[in-house]
Amino acid sequence: MAFRRAAATLPRHRGTGGRWLAAAVVAVLGIGPAGCGGEPAPEPSASAAPPVCTPEGGTVDWSEPRSTPSLLHVVARFRDESITTWRDLLDRPFTPEVTGDETDPTWIPPLARSLGELRNLNLGETASPADELAELHTMLEGSTTPGWVLGYTGTTIVEAPFRVSCGSADPTPITGTLTTWHSLDSGFLSCTDEAARDDPTTYPDIWTYCPTT
Repeated sequence: MAFRRAAATLPRHRGTGGRWLAAAVVAVLGIGPAGCGGEPAPEPSASAAPPVCTPEGGTVDWSEPRSTPSLLHVVARFRDESITTWRDLLDRPFTPEVTGDETDPTWIPPLARSLGELRNLNLGETASPADELAELHTMLEGSTTPGWVLGYTGTTIVEAPFRVSCGSADPTPITGTLTTWHSLDSGFLSCTDEAARDDPTTYPDIWTYCPTT
């Protein structure tokens, strides 16, 4: 209807009517040089996300760590003239962990390396070995001590608070605590050695594993 109404008002002049008609159609229909409505305006580009703060990309500051001896594995072997008996009493490999907002398990290896370099320690980046019971069995097989003998493996648990700063890119430091292990220590003792019970030991609770029956 808009096209017919516009055409009825145009004057009839030879040779120029077509151009006037086209102009009227353009005016009535609202068609611009860019076509129907033109090209859509480009959407604004999203700003780049700030880099994620990590121990590798920031500066790590440490508070004084705390060290605690801990038994991980204990095997008991009983031997007399006619029988040998084995008991696996403790099998507890230690897995490092990190706590704190914005931290995750991928932080453990770089944090362990950072603290290890600072304290000159060889700290565990993954769980302690899980095959220590078999190693203790092998060690005790060579012992001829009668009665109950304990074989054990222990470690030192290291717990250290930290702060990671990434400068102006992320001005708020990330804080947390790394808990990991440092080296393994293995040995054996006789449960009938009363004198040894009075000597200081790294693992005072080892004697509680001596079987009573």
